[in-house]
Amino acid sequence: MELTTLKYFVTLARELHFRRAAKKLNITQAPLSSAIKKLEEQLQVRLFERTSRTVNLTQAGEIFLPEAEAVLKRADQALQAMADYRSGSRGQLAIGYNETAFNTFFPELLSTLHANHENLKLELRELETAEQMRALKEGSIDIAFMRPYGIDLSGLKSQLVSCEKYLLVMQKSHSLAKLEKITVEDLSGESIILFAREVNPAVYDRLSTLLTTPHLAPPSFRQDARNKSSMLALTAAGFGAALLPESSTKDLHSCLTSRTLDIPLPTVDIMAVWSPERESELLKKVISCLPELI
Repeated sequence: MELTTLKYFVTLARELHFRRAAKKLNITQAPLSSAIKKLEEQLQVRLFERTSRTVNLTQAGEIFLPEAEAVLKRADQALQAMADYRSGSRGQLAIGYNETAFNTFFPELLSTLHANHENLKLELRELETAEQMRALKEGSIDIAFMRPYGIDLSGLKSQLVSCEKYLLVMQKSHSLAKLEKITVEDLSGESIILFAREVNPAVYDRLSTLLTTPHLAPPSFRQDARNKSSMLALTAAGFGAALLPESSTKDLHSCLTSRTLDIPLPTVDIMAVWSPERESELLKKVISCLPELI
């Protein structure tokens, strides 16, 4: 049973006149009559009572009409869904993000997408850099918001989304809290809380090198924590001073304070990274929202 035949039947059932129905379908009466006859033969019922002057639905026709209309409606919906998918207004995206992204632009991005693309389904996955790169290569996420310092992005597309500096967070009673700006010499012999090296080895190695002064006692680097919340908890417990992105120092515990650093540390750059092979119209719409958030 073809959709065209169902369309012929529904049109005739609404018009109850072969000439008017044929005109509405932009065909002649002959193919319309032939299609209705074949449909009745296929269903083994009469759908219309015909006289020289009138055309009326039989009881079978009245039963069949809403079913045929439902099929045509579902077909139209399926076509519209595919048109929406091609245009990028419907679909599903898997997004990888890190904690820094969540503390900066990511909530606003989600709000924008939710407000402007109600048919968009999002799968959100909080992942570290290495995990995001692996997920991108496997195709299990469509776009990643990561800090790709020291990571080879060849074959991928990227766009800078957020950039911020590091601050040093400590207890208010800490000796470093007396200083307005902290130099690398001030860190000699101090306990400095960094994220676990396995989270991003390239960033960890660069930071630990820049925070160490030759000929002075090096800082003692703790790397117990994998996220910013754990680093702040260790700091509040008195285990040392934590090096954190500025966005992570908002709304600090009352016992904590932060200081700027007079040390040429790399900035905390978060980039959107995606594979050109997965650059759908839907993904392009997400990417188009990004410049407004910088």
